[in-house]
Amino acid sequence: MVVQSDKKRAVELRRKGLSYSEIKKSIFVPKSTLSYWLKKIKLSEPQIRRLKRKRSEAGKAGSKFKKLKTLETIEKIQRESAKEIKQISKRELWLMGIMLYWKKSDFKKGVHFTSSDPHLIKLFLKWLMEIGQLKREEINFDIFASKRKKNMNKIINYWTTITGYSKNSFPRIYRISGRAEFGLLRVRVRASSMLARQISGWVNGVQKYLWI
Repeated sequence: MVVQSDKKRAVELRRKGLSYSEIKKSIFVPKSTLSYWLKKIKLSEPQIRRLKRKRSEAGKAGSKFKKLKTLETIEKIQRESAKEIKQISKRELWLMGIMLYWKKSDFKKGVHFTSSDPHLIKLFLKWLMEIGQLKREEINFDIFASKRKKNMNKIINYWTTITGYSKNSFPRIYRISGRAEFGLLRVRVRASSMLARQISGWVNGVQKYLWI
């Protein structure tokens, strides 16, 4: 009978140390049937170790596959979300800059913004140019670099690439205890008292709106 020949073949393969999954590739029967046929077969220690190793490898492969699928899902969501941001109007940019500057409460020292995030630095520079109507020469920079970092040229080159300004625009470098790879960059506006008062007024306007 076909069933008997299948059972005999399954027993032979099991005695060789194959797993149920491996046996099912040669014999097309339910796993429950294999379990019933093979439950009394004893495996050697090397065979048991091999099966444990294969289960471990399969588990790791399954975990890796699940992780990749999760990453693919996240990337898909991010791509679709990014499409929702199309053209940003000047008013929207104006409000973004106000929100970016909101945390700063002391406007007496003029307009300046500090961050290690290159995207926020680029946003603030764009805001100064388009909303503040500033010229390039009205903007200065200070670098705050970690005491652990030795290659200052690498840090300066990084910020020149981000800002589009030459190395001469970064005359002052301060040593701090931070860990940011490229330190912090402070964007400073020369003679910025009037702009500072404007920003302070805009922030107050947004705050009042929240209580309407």
